[in-house]
Amino acid sequence: MQPSITRIAHISDVHLLAERGQERHDLRVRFLSFGRVLDAAARARKLMAALRKAVRSGADHVLVSGDLTESGTPEQFEALAGVLDEAGIDPDRLTLVPGNHDAYTSKGAWAAALDGPLRRYRAHAATDAGKVVELGDVAVLPLDVACHQPVTRSSGMVTDDALDRLARRLADRAIATRTTLLVQHHPPYAHGSRAWQWIDGLANAPRMTALLARFPEVHVMHGHLHKCVDRAITGTRTRVFGAPALVEDEEESPRVRLYEIRAGHVASAGLAA
Repeated sequence: MQPSITRIAHISDVHLLAERGQERHDLRVRFLSFGRVLDAAARARKLMAALRKAVRSGADHVLVSGDLTESGTPEQFEALAGVLDEAGIDPDRLTLVPGNHDAYTSKGAWAAALDGPLRRYRAHAATDAGKVVELGDVAVLPLDVACHQPVTRSSGMVTDDALDRLARRLADRAIATRTTLLVQHHPPYAHGSRAWQWIDGLANAPRMTALLARFPEVHVMHGHLHKCVDRAITGTRTRVFGAPALVEDEEESPRVRLYEIRAGHVASAGLAA
């Protein structure tokens, strides 16, 4: 009997805006969107097209790895919920995690969104560290690494408590024997420059990398870098995968990264057609 294949679609860095009638594009948004057109409708259409492409690809599950909005305002999260609802994607097939952009407006923006406009998608979204989304032979662990900070920084944070919870979960035999996908916005590595690490890196990254080295069946799906990434943690086997930024795509050709998981092996399957 052939081993079953789980297909995963990966979208990242959406940067949704609210329509001008709902929200004035303030200086924060203009700074964050520097170099990009402030077209809320176009960004919404990109996400709609990407979600539909993911579904057409036959993906069993869709991951959206952060920077869902441009600055994390309530109006932007309402816009996100509107696109998700209109796309008609089953909430059980979708995992959302926040990025640094989703926390610029307030510390509790993500929690408020999950209690409000995104409540239909809360069950499989990032909440507490160690949470598991069950996909048969595959376990998905959505992790919130966003932190409230000035718009002049773009760092993430994984706390000691979150890492302790992850360690306990990954050591659980029910998880340790399965292929596990840890979904977060920032990559799990530290920058080479201490200054750039403080501005843009993941705080506690060395401890996270050490944790991942202990659990060889854990893979990381991330965004933030705005490009496709394939990296190892130890040795040569690819275990860290990054997706490109949807906000930078043309409306007609949004990039949706695909993976296939067979017999415990995670392999890139290119971009959805």
